[in-house]
Amino acid sequence: MRPTIYIAERLADESPGVSEARDFIREGRLSRPRALPPHLAALRDRLRPARSPGGVLPFDEPRVDGCLGGGLPLGQLHEIGAAGLDAETGALPTAFIAALLARIAPARPVFWIAPVGDLHPPGLLPYGFDPNRLVLVRPSKDVDTLAAMEVALREGAAGAVVGEVGQFDRTASRRLQLACLRNGTTGFVLRRWPYGHKSVDREANVAVTRWHLTPVPSVKDGKEPGLPRWHVALTHARGGRPGEWIMEASDDATHPLRVVAALADHATEPQRLRLAG
Repeated sequence: MRPTIYIAERLADESPGVSEARDFIREGRLSRPRALPPHLAALRDRLRPARSPGGVLPFDEPRVDGCLGGGLPLGQLHEIGAAGLDAETGALPTAFIAALLARIAPARPVFWIAPVGDLHPPGLLPYGFDPNRLVLVRPSKDVDTLAAMEVALREGAAGAVVGEVGQFDRTASRRLQLACLRNGTTGFVLRRWPYGHKSVDREANVAVTRWHLTPVPSVKDGKEPGLPRWHVALTHARGGRPGEWIMEASDDATHPLRVVAALADHATEPQRLRLAG
């Protein structure tokens, strides 16, 4: 079965802000990749953005950037997962990725590839991400998700590519990393088991960073719930070192994530609480 592609759009006369009820989703089919005729391939190459020079996306927080060697490496592959119920829903990784995507190539589209179509694009606005950038692709299973990610990364038209998968082996990760390097497009693998059938990887993948998230209680703002907070563990960083922090979603669009506390190595995982709101 071919994956379904959905494009989140706004009408031409709408501002790039919140697009309320007039937003709609246009549905189509993602066909099997075919070689373009020479004249169309030449046109594509002229229109394709120049290859990103790489670089890093700084958190502007020395405790984090020091572990990453300056910031999150752009144009490479990253893995982000969560514990417990969030490993099924993918809510925490989605919010964390959205906060990063808000600052990555903001003028270019983002491909979000997931077998389960429960992503609510307007819900990404509080993390500084414009949902009108989204191109939503609906494959049927993990292997199709990984294949669609590779195609999107290799074409180089996207600002970033996100794929939701449970199974993720070393061979698939190597192919995605090479596809990232080809055009300097940043890739995110969101580890998710939507039906609770979690399995352990047989071997480590080649993602340049790996992150693990757990929710922690927010600080009340008067009688209202405070901003979302997470226990963020950087479990692997190529050329860097692991670290753990308590991070909070920020109202500052230029810095949508901020560290509110640093944790010592091997700190005890915070007690898991169910947050409302």
